Amino acid sequence: MKLFFVTGNLNKLREVREIMGELAPFVEVVGMDLRVKERQADSLEEVAAEAAREAYAKLQKPLFVEDSGVFIEALKGFPGPYSAYVYRTIGNRGILRLMEGVKDRRATFKSVIALCLNEGEPLLFIGSVEGEVAK
Repeated sequence: MKLFFVTGNLNKLREVREIMGELAPFVEVVGMDLRVKERQADSLEEVAAEAAREAYAKLQKPLFVEDSGVFIEALKGFPGPYSAYVYRTIGNRGILRLMEGVKDRRATFKSVIALCLNEGEPLLFIGSVEGEVAK
């Protein structure tokens, strides 16, 4: 089975190929940058599901997309689903400036994979890890 990973991020593609390596005889992961418009929404689930639906409408082949973000407790979940934009604009240093003097440094990294095998609703797979923002 050929499974398309819709991403323009070569590092994500490399990671997925490494993870899926043991399935190589059964599943071939093919990277594809369809220039899917990244929707801004308040949840990663919405962003990933919409991107998967749009990509499937264009490609009409089994595919998945991934979206992730960092949710910082003291910043009420910011940057969350806007993490990529925040990283591009203010970067890690900007986040650290926002965190100056903040004692509660708890954060959650969350990743959502949206899998489309047909025109139905995408299947969502969600993972997260708890941690702290370094000083």
